[in-house]
Amino acid sequence: MTAPANRRAARFRGEAVIDFTVDDLREVAPGEVRLRVDVCALCGSDKRLLAGGSAVVPGHEIAGTVVATGDGTSLPVGTRCIVYIPIFCGACDQCLRGQTNRCLRLRELIGWQRDGGFADVVDVPERCALPVPDDIGQDVAVLGLDTVGTAAHGLRLALRTQDEPPRRLLVVGCGPLGLGVVAVARAMGVEAVDAHDPHPGRLALAERLGAGTRVDLESENQYDVTVEVSGAAPARAVAQRVVVPGGAVLALGESNDPYTMPATPRWRRTDCFTVRSFYFPLAEVEGNWDLLRRCGPALRDVLAHPVTLPELAQAFEEFVAGDLLKPYIVSGAPA
Repeated sequence: MTAPANRRAARFRGEAVIDFTVDDLREVAPGEVRLRVDVCALCGSDKRLLAGGSAVVPGHEIAGTVVATGDGTSLPVGTRCIVYIPIFCGACDQCLRGQTNRCLRLRELIGWQRDGGFADVVDVPERCALPVPDDIGQDVAVLGLDTVGTAAHGLRLALRTQDEPPRRLLVVGCGPLGLGVVAVARAMGVEAVDAHDPHPGRLALAERLGAGTRVDLESENQYDVTVEVSGAAPARAVAQRVVVPGGAVLALGESNDPYTMPATPRWRRTDCFTVRSFYFPLAEVEGNWDLLRRCGPALRDVLAHPVTLPELAQAFEEFVAGDLLKPYIVSGAPA
């Protein structure tokens, strides 16, 4: 496999302006590997960089193939990988326990403070390149990052608060991550998974994944676990209202607004766990591959819309408008 001498990369200039540069590539740094980007999925959080601009190449949901390696690495050229975005130290107490998403020295995320995957190739620390099992394609493997990995980690934390498996779980917000929560909760064996979203098309996709969609948003004390995935204040209020005493509210939605709790008599008299999680630890990767085998192909089929890197600006335009749910920037290589 021949390593390229240069790369084409997307640059986010702010105010939805994207242009491309062709950059000469240096030798791969010691301890790092160079990946041909096979798939880089768009994420809702990328919209912030689209609006405000970025000093680095964005794109953090990456599946790629090793095309070159630096000194001190052991991954063979040709290895298919997904990219773990927190650049963890590997030496602090949390990392040594396998909780790499909680690294005490975490300073950089790939695609945020360091070049990401909206490019032909990307260099990453070898420890952040996670080999993909032979029976999982790149178009499914990439869902093991934000869509399934983040969903599964949050659900594992929330379920840990409960004395017995939940009988009813509600997902509020059916974007890609919310649909990931629906699929993962069902794969984990939650008895009844319901979903709500004001967008009828997204709600129909949740139904395709097995969620109930006839939901009472007003009555209190209905669900053992509620998962809020939009970050919107009304959605947060719903998740807090319908959870049973002793239940758990999992706050996965991102927002610039503070997370608040209701100043009501009912809330003051309610035992409840509020859970916030970030990404997933390497300790959970093997379990995530098993989940992907069960629910990944169905998720890909309802989410993914493949486009090429030169079509990135148009893909973002349709993504922001809600016309595309999960654009995949793909190379010409087979997935």
